[in-house]
Amino acid sequence: MYLASYRKFRPVIFEDVIGQDHITKTLQNQVKSGNISHAYLFTGSRGTGKTTCAKIFARSINCLHPQNGSPCGKCEVCLALNEQNNTDIIEMDAASNNRVDEIRDLREKVKYLPIVGKKKVYIIDEVHMLTDSAFNALLKTLEEPPSHVVFILATTEVHKLPATILSRCTRFDFHLIELDVLQRYLKNIFNKENIIADEESILAICKAGEGSVRDTLSIADSVSAFCDKNITYDKTKQVIGLSKIDSIFDIVDSIVSKNVLGLFESIKACVEESKNISVLSKEICEYLKNIILIKTGVENIDVLKIMPNDLPRLKEVSLKAEVYTFINIFEKISAVELDLKYSLNPRILLESTCLSCMEFEKKTKNLTKKPEKDSVENNKLVEESQNNDIIEENLIVEEIQNNEIDDKVDTNLFDENIQKMWGHILIKTKESGYFALYTALEGITKMIKTGDTLVLTTNDKSCFELLNDTERKRIILEIANSVDEDLKKINLVFDDSIKTIDEKVHIFKNHFGDILKIKE
Repeated sequence: MYLASYRKFRPVIFEDVIGQDHITKTLQNQVKSGNISHAYLFTGSRGTGKTTCAKIFARSINCLHPQNGSPCGKCEVCLALNEQNNTDIIEMDAASNNRVDEIRDLREKVKYLPIVGKKKVYIIDEVHMLTDSAFNALLKTLEEPPSHVVFILATTEVHKLPATILSRCTRFDFHLIELDVLQRYLKNIFNKENIIADEESILAICKAGEGSVRDTLSIADSVSAFCDKNITYDKTKQVIGLSKIDSIFDIVDSIVSKNVLGLFESIKACVEESKNISVLSKEICEYLKNIILIKTGVENIDVLKIMPNDLPRLKEVSLKAEVYTFINIFEKISAVELDLKYSLNPRILLESTCLSCMEFEKKTKNLTKKPEKDSVENNKLVEESQNNDIIEENLIVEEIQNNEIDDKVDTNLFDENIQKMWGHILIKTKESGYFALYTALEGITKMIKTGDTLVLTTNDKSCFELLNDTERKRIILEIANSVDEDLKKINLVFDDSIKTIDEKVHIFKNHFGDILKIKE
């Protein structure tokens, strides 16, 4: 039977766990000394080894002959605990077993002694998903468990745990894995699997994994399957959805050069390659970060995490503006990453953000102009420069107003504040546990704030019927009020004439004429 790489190569001893030495060494020392706590909390990003270390630790403290704090894997206890039906290591998924009844059942079972091992270990994954009543039911047992019981709680969202739970656990924070560590690890696995891959592909896969071993191996599996175990960078880009380095160069170059046409063409080219806008935004930020490092004198490709042939192009762009300009562009684009995730039209949000970066650079130049000796003459120069900027801005606005934006499009769609507000409403709805409501709200195709009223429009009949309920609208308004206290009313509109925003919105269609070919 086929096994995914992250399962096939899951470590069974602490020595095989990568990137978490500060944790594995501590746990090994506790096993060797026999100083085992009654409750542990493993927290950190997904795919960093929390559950893996919990399983190794559970076997280590039960092993008859532990080797340097790791399970020997050969004794009768280790062999018995490797069986799926063993009753001494109990794994519980709090995401699907989060009610108080499940915790009460657990409390009843903890009194029973282990069958083959020294300790009975309960591994509760995604523990933050427990309800308040379930946490309260767990609290007493967690505080004073029987001497034969050890709890290991694992979570990606430690901030959601009650302080009463946190104070009763020995906490270990798992870090994201460094890029060079991931690269070495992936090369080793490719060698074992007889997979051929070039350095660029390995770097791209590990970057896409974003510090998660599981994500990295899952991506590697997809790329390997597509490439039939002969991985090339061109094919890797197709699977991962990476932009060509030239595309990112063109976007950044357009921003610093205030080339509006070039900006829209470059982003459009990425979209036509089926590029995910959120991924594109991250790549632009990564590119800008490297430019900033180069501007401050860093040219080591290992530090920049780039291929050697990318360095000349980065240096070329870095000469086009001052370092503060790139820093401000970096700050603006990175700030909308979360908003892009929940935006109804992330492409427009990214485009408007890039446009605002051009405007910021222009204002910065005026503010930082060096004074002349003659203050009167200098004031005239500044005033003349500002007037030229105002004339330029008015021309752009006039061009947009002269049918440059489809008159069917509501301008509220272009309001970054509305986009941000809606993103926060979605996040708070999900965090509050209204998952069905959250799913329905994702079907909203347009939102408009009119005075103290938020008007939500959808083209999905079932979505409209679900949301057009007095109680649900009350919940939406309550959540919306936590984001914008001026809102007093929620209105729902069903409009089946709406298709998608991309089919209605043609920014600068008339302005660009035949230069941009937009499919109707």
